[in-house]
Amino acid sequence: MTKENILTGEIPQSEAAQKSKKRANRRKYVYLTVKYAVAAILIVFFMFPYLFMINKSLMSAQELQAGNTHFFPQHFTVSNYTIVKDFWHNILNTLQVVLINGFFAPFTACFCAFPFARHNFKGKKFMFAFVMSTVLLPTAVLMIPQYFLYSQMKLIGKLSSQWIGAFWGGGALNIFLVIQFMRSIPKDVDNAARIDGANEYQIFFLIVFPLCFNVFLYMAIGMVMGLWMDFQGPLLYLGNAEDQYTVGLAFYYFYTSNSNVTANLQNKLMAMCVVMSLVPMALFLIFQKQMIGGIKIGGIKG
Repeated sequence: MTKENILTGEIPQSEAAQKSKKRANRRKYVYLTVKYAVAAILIVFFMFPYLFMINKSLMSAQELQAGNTHFFPQHFTVSNYTIVKDFWHNILNTLQVVLINGFFAPFTACFCAFPFARHNFKGKKFMFAFVMSTVLLPTAVLMIPQYFLYSQMKLIGKLSSQWIGAFWGGGALNIFLVIQFMRSIPKDVDNAARIDGANEYQIFFLIVFPLCFNVFLYMAIGMVMGLWMDFQGPLLYLGNAEDQYTVGLAFYYFYTSNSNVTANLQNKLMAMCVVMSLVPMALFLIFQKQMIGGIKIGGIKG
């Protein structure tokens, strides 16, 4: 033991232990280098199509027609983004669809899940099994019956056909998700509220539903992102009612109806895609914590 070790009270390490520590540090640095290198490669790989789309949206039609393939625009122009104003009405239609579905579909799912999660009643297991059995029905099987149903309800060609389903329970999987979440909330909370004179509606709206905010937000964001650029639903049910078109359907018909000048519209198509990608991107960046880990949190903390 050296004089310095005696003064500091440190126990000297053996030469073998020091070498082992150095090897461990080298392995750690190599691991981190490889890890971040692979992450950087994956980021570039997945971001390339989006960056390509942005660069194309900043090119002029003459530059695209020149035939010289290049990644970055030689002359930046933002005039392509003026096409958005031609579809402003369709964007408002889309906002109406996603906002109604984004709130009422998760809300009705919570409302339907409440009796299953918080009460015992006759036929509960049968009703729950019946609800979950609807998951087995493929979407393609339901298209024709749902079209005839909407036709009988005079909803074909109306924007209401895109959000009327939000009031029908929000889907079996959403109901199941909320049931599992509500079961994590102690029933003592309900009993305490009943002792204070609260009825079932007050217990749901004032106690249980606020505690389900995480799962509600998770379902709402998923609903908005799924319907923001939905094409199949509007194509089936909106028919020829052009004033009811959502932005995805309206731009599709605009792009295909100008097939003779499609080459001149590629930059405008890319500009429109960039604009439409902003809403899902903003939702994910703002609520990524709730989307990734929100539903793992129980109704009661501590």
